[in-house]
Amino acid sequence: MTQRRWLLLGAAALTVVLVLVIGALALRPLVPSTEPTANPEGSASPTPTTPPPPPPWESTQLPGYVPDPGPLELTPLSDATGDPVSVSLELEKDALETGGTIGLSFDARELANPIWDSETSNLTLTLQELDLPVLRFGGNGVDRHMWWTSSSEPAPDWAEVTVTPADLERVAAVAEDVDAQVTLVLDLGHNDASRAADMAAHAQDAFGDRLIAVAIGNEPNGYYHPNQPQLAVRGEDWGPEPYQDAVHEYSAALEEAAPGLPVAGPGAYDASWWRAFAESEIPNQRALTMHWYPLWDCEGPDSSIANPTIEDLTSPKIRERAHHIVGMGSEIAEEHDLPLWMEETGPTSCPGTNDTSRTHAQALWTVDYVMTLMELGVERTAFHATLRACQGGAPMSALCATGPLEDPGEIVSGRTSYLALMLLGWMPDGQVLSPSVSGDGTVMVHGVLAEDGSLALTLVDMRDPATTETAPVTISAPTRLPGSAPESWELSGGTALTGESLESHESRLTEPAEISGDLAGAPLQTDHSLEVSSDPGSVTLLTLEPAPQGDPSDAGR
Repeated sequence: MTQRRWLLLGAAALTVVLVLVIGALALRPLVPSTEPTANPEGSASPTPTTPPPPPPWESTQLPGYVPDPGPLELTPLSDATGDPVSVSLELEKDALETGGTIGLSFDARELANPIWDSETSNLTLTLQELDLPVLRFGGNGVDRHMWWTSSSEPAPDWAEVTVTPADLERVAAVAEDVDAQVTLVLDLGHNDASRAADMAAHAQDAFGDRLIAVAIGNEPNGYYHPNQPQLAVRGEDWGPEPYQDAVHEYSAALEEAAPGLPVAGPGAYDASWWRAFAESEIPNQRALTMHWYPLWDCEGPDSSIANPTIEDLTSPKIRERAHHIVGMGSEIAEEHDLPLWMEETGPTSCPGTNDTSRTHAQALWTVDYVMTLMELGVERTAFHATLRACQGGAPMSALCATGPLEDPGEIVSGRTSYLALMLLGWMPDGQVLSPSVSGDGTVMVHGVLAEDGSLALTLVDMRDPATTETAPVTISAPTRLPGSAPESWELSGGTALTGESLESHESRLTEPAEISGDLAGAPLQTDHSLEVSSDPGSVTLLTLEPAPQGDPSDAGR
């Protein structure tokens, strides 16, 4: 560029600057000043107040979440005076692949809730805190209280809510925004296959590929039970065989209205019903689904291990029970070459508030339970939730609406177990490792071998922080890894979910951060175990990156 052109450009720029300055000076009296000014008495006027906070629908309410915690420092090993724990991990040939497999189950009546895709709700922002969440709609309401219509028919007397195609489209918009996969349960309770198929067809149009399956009925094994007459939708002759006949009828209607739509089932808690669905031989079978609430013994004796108490929720026996119950489902699924989904679950099926409701113990259990299910081959887990009021309306739900019981509103808040779901979403995609852990089972360690060769180790410590000491945990390098896997790793980052006590209604979750302190960069090698600390009443998620080949820091540690 010539000197003349530079001069011309400089003159032009100077002219623009002068025009802007003169204009600003001319307009200055019209613009309110942000500087203190003198009043007639000579004192300075107060500085204008700060801008008002954003409206509640533009932010999340996640009590206990710390988005910028600074480096994570683990308790020094010199202070870990509790009973030592040793851990070995193994990669089995059929290890489950993680990623986008955890989320929430809602009653189908929630489909008609105006909160979905509302401009004055923070539900979408809140769900976005989960990693590729799964969303499932079913529950007892779908077979008893939900009325579907695509032609504006009047609802029958038994209906509590009416769901329409417009409702599905609003939910689908949220599913798109949060990148969720969706399953939908169809009404089998009223034995109307054509109406159910019409709903499935509209759902297929609304959700597209995000609708990964529909189910025919919710918990059909509960359609008739002498002890629950209020839930009965069939007579005493109902059983697996009549259910199988109904599945065939509904499947034929689905094939006509929505050809090729995948079907999952039975969404039950009994092995005979699992087999009834698996052996139905209907087309487009997608998955075997089960429901399980470990603490089902609402008024059980002290000898029961399924009471809705903190003691039973944090007991290693509940993990052993999962291996038995879920293990049976896994065997049946494998026998019929179907994936296994836990489509509805939670700590307890007991109604109302109990000792486990909203507690830090529930958050600890949530992490341990999900990892245990993955180790048992469960590909998808949905925790039953509601969008009812936090006070009086949703004692076990991971999230709830902040308004009063009569008018919950559209602003939702996450509870302790929601923080647990967020932590689980921070695990890398990869293969689940099978753990073997010493001790009494109150300290458990789970592992994932990530696609990039890194390791994620999840330490779940169910011990009471008020009465127990930090424990040293020695972890051996995983075995049976592929030849392409690293041979050594370094501790690089982590996050912690903590609480003052197991009974506390508050938990604290820190965003993943670098590890600081004496354990930063601690190695894990095939011939060198990693020793870390585990604080009682906590979940610690640790990330170990592959160590650079030939790194001098590998020597002498």
